[in-house]
Amino acid sequence: MKKLRKLTRKQKDILTKNGLDYNKYLLERQDPKSYTFVHRETKETVKLNFYM
Repeated sequence: MKKLRKLTRKQKDILTKNGLDYNKYLLERQDPKSYTFVHRETKETVKLNFYM
């Protein structure tokens, strides 16, 4: 697992649009078309695609 980072405003918006609580997630990886988030407590990963 890479170093986990805090979320930007855009990433918080993407999580809330998908029905997730952004306070419980950290950013693990950012690709050109997707983000990979990790839940703070359960360590569950969630990969969400986005389009510019």
